[in-house]
Amino acid sequence: MNGPTLTRRILKARAKRTIAHFSRPCIAAACLLLAFTVLARAFSVYAGGALYYLMLDIRQFPMETGLWRADPTLMTTLMSMLGLERLGDLGGMVFALSDAVSGLVIVLPVAWRQLINLVVIQGIVFLVTVPLQYGVLTQFRSILEGRPAPFRSVLRWYLDLHLTGKALAVQVLLTLWQWAARLVCMVPGLLCLIAGSAFPNGEWMLLLSSSLSILGMLGGYYLYMLLLPARYLLAQSPGLSVRQALSRGFRLLTGRRGDYFKLNLSFLPLQVLSMVLWNIPNLYLVPYMELSNYLFLDPPPDPEAPPVAL
Repeated sequence: MNGPTLTRRILKARAKRTIAHFSRPCIAAACLLLAFTVLARAFSVYAGGALYYLMLDIRQFPMETGLWRADPTLMTTLMSMLGLERLGDLGGMVFALSDAVSGLVIVLPVAWRQLINLVVIQGIVFLVTVPLQYGVLTQFRSILEGRPAPFRSVLRWYLDLHLTGKALAVQVLLTLWQWAARLVCMVPGLLCLIAGSAFPNGEWMLLLSSSLSILGMLGGYYLYMLLLPARYLLAQSPGLSVRQALSRGFRLLTGRRGDYFKLNLSFLPLQVLSMVLWNIPNLYLVPYMELSNYLFLDPPPDPEAPPVAL
């Protein structure tokens, strides 16, 4: 049985069966990854390495829709509302979305000092979490093949600097590609949103922007999926170069990109539920998603499959 012959239903059923059979190593790996992720997010928020938006009364902040430069006084005032006034002393940029009908203006303040923190802090988060992500992926592949590795093996990608470098390189490229795809695909919806907020009687453009934004998110997600197999190939075969992982992963989806997109999109309801429930369902969802991806891309023989007549 090869990749193209596995329907999504059969593939996901096999992933569930694998989790049930190897529940302890699956949950242990997912639990470690979840703990690191929560700690990394908490560190980002505490250290000022995250962006926030404000909803303000338009009468107090009569800002028009657009991108504006903010002096240190205005930026300090805005950042103080977020408890981050120490970051506003160099000024920055403000993206404002004004709605006269509701009397509100949505403000996204980006302080120059915050950008510096963002780059440094997210770099630290990458260094700490990415090797663990690939170690967990390697463990899931071992589980799928019926031979779970010792739990300490998930730390393998920290111990070899060559492996760490390749994991970081692939993940940085995937992240940049993901953001670029999102931004490009979201431009039409964003332009309609700005136009509908800036001009009178622009309600129809606001409605259009909602549809275009949804289509843009789906389009950006589809483009991101084209390079996503690289992380699974590298975790499965650490000897590959970054270029080989990306090129082989892209070729692996030839003729079935739509099926791969639908597979990953089918997990969206569970991902939303997980966010609502403080990511606790990720203890099951993470192995479910990763095993399903492996099965789609390069499924090992199924030990419970009936023999094929010759």
